[in-house]
Amino acid sequence: MKLAAFLLLVILIIFSLEVQGLQAAVRPLWLLGTCVELCTGDWDCNHGEHCVSNGCVHECVAE
Repeated sequence: MKLAAFLLLVILIIFSLEVQGLQAAVRPLWLLGTCVELCTGDWDCNHGEHCVSNGCVHECVAE
């Protein structure tokens, strides 16, 4: 019984590592093309908003 539990644990750990590897491989494809310019300056935003960058996207954000 202990051997079966140990083997199950090993299988689950290996499966978890495989899933994490697949997620890391897919993540850059999902992020590809998500950086957009929604504003270029405060003049593009509504009153009370500022154009800010988060490192990828420029967007209007309330004060």
